[in-house]
Amino acid sequence: MYFRSSSLILFCMPSFDFARAPHFDNLELFSSENENDYFPFHFHDFYCVSLITSGTEILKNTEQEFIAPSGTISITQLNEVHRNFSLIDSGYSYKTLYLNPELLRYFNKDKPVQALERVIYDPELFQNLSRLFDVENQNTTLWEDGFKALVKYSVRPDQKNLWTKSFSLIDEIIENYPNKQVDTEWLSKKFCMSKFHFIREFKKAKGVTPQTYVMLYRLGKAKKMLLENIPLNDIAYLNGFFDPSHFTNSFKKYFGVNPSSYRGPLL
Repeated sequence: MYFRSSSLILFCMPSFDFARAPHFDNLELFSSENENDYFPFHFHDFYCVSLITSGTEILKNTEQEFIAPSGTISITQLNEVHRNFSLIDSGYSYKTLYLNPELLRYFNKDKPVQALERVIYDPELFQNLSRLFDVENQNTTLWEDGFKALVKYSVRPDQKNLWTKSFSLIDEIIENYPNKQVDTEWLSKKFCMSKFHFIREFKKAKGVTPQTYVMLYRLGKAKKMLLENIPLNDIAYLNGFFDPSHFTNSFKKYFGVNPSSYRGPLL
């Protein structure tokens, strides 16, 4: 990461912070300073609500890009394949809340939230959500008020951005072979397709390659196991990683923190 001047480029390394708040099933909080281009294409089984505190974020899915400048709230939808990067070389900073769709449903009077507005400009909501990252403001009422205001930005999703169900069997295959190091050619035979046709069609349907999908699915399971205090060696083996080092590197690549930090103490 760097800042440009007329005669000099000064490098500034990004910093990441992760925590779990003692509310609503240990809500996850993530923040980054001076980030430019860190995460590859990936997806989450929750909503990412990012407060852009400086710079400008570009959120890119498989079809289009969205621009979120400082002071706005950037939304990544549930299960959306995406990546995030900075508009300029000097990077951008943000604070992110990871929200379970059931939590949003609860604050939406038990109505499912199909999607949220992509970029929200609401200074009052921005300020209120920012306060949730302050360890001295960990009271339930503050959280509830913030979520009630957020669900007012519910919208109908663009139907063409929804995943197709062509490869729904993939989850069952991963579950049936939990510690197998999945080979793409082996996997393509399960769908009675040639290797390259399978990769091409799978990416059309899911937005990522089969290998990336398997990796993210297994890392999602590993996150839950970490909170159960299962040893890292066992988690790596049970989810098909070569060794604990391979698991740790993969976890940090996609989630920005190492496994030990993820299951660290609450705020």
